[in-house]
Amino acid sequence: MHRPLPTALCFAIALLAVASPAQSGPERRRVQPYPIDVPPAFGAAILQNTRTLTGRPGTQHWTNTAHYRLEAELDPAQKRLRGRATLTYRNRSPQPLDRLWLHLYQDLLKPGAMRTRFVEPGDGLELQEVRIDGRPVRGRAFDTRLSLRLPQKLASGGEVTLEIDYAFTVPRAGAAPRMGHEREDVFYLGYWYPQFAVFDDVDGWVADPYRGNGEFYMGYADYDLAITVPQGYLVRATGELQNADEVLTEKARAALARAAQQREVVHVVDADDLAAGRQTAESPTGLLTWRFRAENVRDAAVSIARTYLWDATHAVVKDGQGPGRDGTAMIHAVYEPNSGDWVRAAEYARHTIEYMSANLHPYPWPHMTACEGVIGGGMEYPMMTIVGGRQPADTIAHELVHMWFPMLVGSNEKRFAWQDEGFTSFWTTLCRDDFRRRTQGPRRDILQYAAVVARGGDVACMRHADAYGEDDFGFASYTKPAAVLHQLRGLLGDEVFFAAFRRYTADWAFKHPTPFDFFHTFADVAGRDLEPYFRTWFYEAWTLDHAIGEVQEAADRTTVVVEDRGRAMHPAVLEATLADGTRQRHVVPWEHWWDQTRATVVLPAGVVEVELDPDTTSLDCDRKNNRWRRGP
Repeated sequence: MHRPLPTALCFAIALLAVASPAQSGPERRRVQPYPIDVPPAFGAAILQNTRTLTGRPGTQHWTNTAHYRLEAELDPAQKRLRGRATLTYRNRSPQPLDRLWLHLYQDLLKPGAMRTRFVEPGDGLELQEVRIDGRPVRGRAFDTRLSLRLPQKLASGGEVTLEIDYAFTVPRAGAAPRMGHEREDVFYLGYWYPQFAVFDDVDGWVADPYRGNGEFYMGYADYDLAITVPQGYLVRATGELQNADEVLTEKARAALARAAQQREVVHVVDADDLAAGRQTAESPTGLLTWRFRAENVRDAAVSIARTYLWDATHAVVKDGQGPGRDGTAMIHAVYEPNSGDWVRAAEYARHTIEYMSANLHPYPWPHMTACEGVIGGGMEYPMMTIVGGRQPADTIAHELVHMWFPMLVGSNEKRFAWQDEGFTSFWTTLCRDDFRRRTQGPRRDILQYAAVVARGGDVACMRHADAYGEDDFGFASYTKPAAVLHQLRGLLGDEVFFAAFRRYTADWAFKHPTPFDFFHTFADVAGRDLEPYFRTWFYEAWTLDHAIGEVQEAADRTTVVVEDRGRAMHPAVLEATLADGTRQRHVVPWEHWWDQTRATVVLPAGVVEVELDPDTTSLDCDRKNNRWRRGP
């Protein structure tokens, strides 16, 4: 049994007593939410003090880390990439490991691979040799994974180094998800190298196969990249460029220096540079090697293009603890000429980084780059995003908010997609409202949710991403959780809600939170039992439907019966408008609905209109029954 919840929505203007509901027949029995039973593995983590029931990491919490040295050469004419990966895995867990698991994401393209998306089959990742500490080994490759048994167990505190030579053909744009090439002009490399799976304190090795729909669960690592391409191809990547004097023109270096100081967007490579073939420095061999270094990121992506313009500016990180320790992060946008509104891409990116830094958590890395093309929609990578389309503003904001979820707060996107896509959708709405100086975004998100539910399209959020149909996945991972967060904000109030989100983000930065850590954090900050709320909205497909049942007018009072016609329980906010234009509000508290489906609200005489949820903060799925007006 759950503890009764305190009265919600403290903004009631006229708090009138709720009378015992007048029943014309037997009361419908309420179905109450089950408790949220945490999995045994999470309970064990609590006993080991790596997790807590307050949502904070335990004092014994740990994460394993790695270092990647990736050397690759791209042949644009052949669309071929050849690489050598030197991967060092560091075991910071308290237990020895007898094997390593790696992801081979390109194997999604192999004929016969199980997939949830259309792809054009290819050869996948062609592994030529795998060595452990210099000795060739044979692993077991299946699905999109590689299992390597270690010659000897990797002790707690130890590390082991792998070397892998590999190659693959870069798929054309649209032939594979989240990466590809357009002609010989633009290449975007995502999931282009073998990557360690996550070994965490709850589940141990988590190496779900890549099917195409569900995204990723990745550990944090440092990266050193060396990307060799023909001169004339601009390269942007996760991490800071280490050899600008070797690969950039003097003009480009000077422009970047200005962009680091001034607010106005600077053209680093412009149309004249493209026309003259001055995109990059020259090389006697015709090849340039671009070197990047990134620290404490969960992935690395690379953009390679010979037809890109390049704009730059910088974002101010509010608290002064930014990556350069001067409170700034560089902002870059690269795009082809005549790409519509991409001329404002750097502006859009800068606003998102500044808004999120000021309102949630400081952006922790040295730059952010928005790249145009290759795919429809967008896809996020640390410090990088690829976005298609000529009107990219909203998508740029969404993909950059992903720098917080899941790039900073490293949840498991495959098993709990709502924990990154839903959070990102919620914050994107607030961010875009701020840019446009409006406040209608949350209302729009709530009404969008209600429209889907009214058509019978509700689904539960707590489901593995690969187990959804395409439409259901989008609703359960983006639309519904964003709306649920808007409603929770209305329930808790801004001060508590945003304090909880900020604490969750700070506590779990560069770590791997589960949904239970999120639930526990909000309950702890709010100081109340939110388990029924989270159970209802993330585990179930229950509807909320408050309705005006009947209104009785008398000489000295107006009596309104509010009915709760759905299974989901939530406070009902009623606003009454009197004949003189004054308004009064009343809240039927959450506790009332635990064993009742009707509430009688007594109001003054002379009421001309009654409306439920006047601020559109609840997920009421049928608003046609939310209003009563006195007839002529």
